[in-house]
Amino acid sequence: MRNLAFVVLAVLLLVVLIGIPLHHHLRARKTEQATWEDLLGRLTWMDPNTIAQIALDMINESGQPQQDNAFVLEPSAIWTLVGGLEGLKTVEHNCHVLVELAAYVQKWYPEALVVAEQLRLNAREIEWHVSRLQGSAQTGNLQASFAEYAQRAVATYYLMTRHVLALYQQANVPGLVELQRAL
Repeated sequence: MRNLAFVVLAVLLLVVLIGIPLHHHLRARKTEQATWEDLLGRLTWMDPNTIAQIALDMINESGQPQQDNAFVLEPSAIWTLVGGLEGLKTVEHNCHVLVELAAYVQKWYPEALVVAEQLRLNAREIEWHVSRLQGSAQTGNLQASFAEYAQRAVATYYLMTRHVLALYQQANVPGLVELQRAL
C-alpha cells in the first residue's frame, strides 16, 4: 500500500513538474502568435475618465501619493464607479492584456522588456488586491475593505495604461491612436 501511495505521489509530482513549464510555454507561444488586432480586441473597454477619477483621488499624474492624503471619493462612490467586483475583474483581465501588448512591442523595441516586466509586477499586485476583495466578500467583510483595495487596484491599472501608451509612443509603434481609444 505504501508503494502505491509513493508511486501516485511521484506521478503527480512529475505531472506538475511537466505541466507548469508546458502551460507557460503554450501561453507564451499563444502571445507570440497573437496579432496586434487580436490583443487590442481582447481589451474590455472601461471608461478612462472614471478610471482616472478614481486613481487621481489617491495619486497624482506621476503616480505619487496625493499630498493631502484626504481622499474625496466615498467607498460607495468607488463601488459604483468601478462596477463592484465585476469591474475589478475586468481591470484584472485588462492588466494581462496590457502585459501582452507591451510584450508585443518587444519584437521591434527590445527596451520594452523593462516596461513589460514592471507591468507583470503591477498585474500581480492587482491580482492580489482582487483576491483579497474576493476573500472579504466570502467572509462578509467586503464593505469594510472594498474602498482601500479597489482604489489601489484602479490606481495601479491607471498607471499601467499610462506606461503602455508611453511605450507605444516612445517606440513609435503604429496603432497608438487605436490603443488610446481602447484604453
